[in-house]
Amino acid sequence: MRITPVYRDVLRSLEAAARGSPLWPAFHHLAYRPHREYFDGFAETYGPALLGREGLPALVTRLAPALHLALSPAPGYRMEERVRSIMARLRPLLPGRLPDVYLATLFFVAPAATISVGGRPAIALGLERFSPAPPPGPRYWYRPDEVEEMLPHEAAHAVRMEALGLPPSPQGLSLLDMVMLEGTALLFTDLLLGRETLATFMDPARLSWHRAHDAAVLAAAAREFGTGGMAAFTRYFAVDAPISGYWVGYSLCRRFLERYGTSAMRELLCMPSAEILRRLG
Repeated sequence: MRITPVYRDVLRSLEAAARGSPLWPAFHHLAYRPHREYFDGFAETYGPALLGREGLPALVTRLAPALHLALSPAPGYRMEERVRSIMARLRPLLPGRLPDVYLATLFFVAPAATISVGGRPAIALGLERFSPAPPPGPRYWYRPDEVEEMLPHEAAHAVRMEALGLPPSPQGLSLLDMVMLEGTALLFTDLLLGRETLATFMDPARLSWHRAHDAAVLAAAAREFGTGGMAAFTRYFAVDAPISGYWVGYSLCRRFLERYGTSAMRELLCMPSAEILRRLG
């Protein structure tokens, strides 16, 4: 398990551009070339739906000012130290080998994600989505210490992907596999930290609505379990998705543990999605 501080070179490239260097050549030389595998993996994971036709150069050009501003405080977050400590805690709890961790940028897509790097699932932290003092309002920014729930969540994703041979990209996943990836990761993290982590990023009103309409929500999602790709990902995992794929996975996996006990968590992490449904009846 390696921890790679990509963000430091990204920040160097943006600072060089702020001093007058041409932006894309600076980024290419100082950030992309040393971390080509990471950036190619990011592009492979999200594809043209995020990057557009012009790819990474256009994305970097469009987001550079905001990215520079948001990444500037990141060296003070002690993120390397935090990540090393948390991953050491996870090592005995997860089957298989731990994924590599890239302290990087996700270009404001998310504070954390599991992406394909060199053909393997790896954890990426988008440090531009962290702030030592997140402003009030809808959840978008995260405190550096909140990485303690993001890393177990993403590590559970990576372990499940490797165990089941799942592609680390929504582009190649069915909706059923997407919701089970989220459900298993949420329950693993809940058991580790002793709290309901879905409540830390899902709007309280939407969470309450999903609780009240659980049966109808599960039935509606089940009708689309055979669909997949970025279209299904956007429908179910956007912030304002009418039916939350996070809730669907969480509810199904919670039912599984209620039936079989929390000791089944390790087994559940690596159980094929269709088998989870079968055992739920």
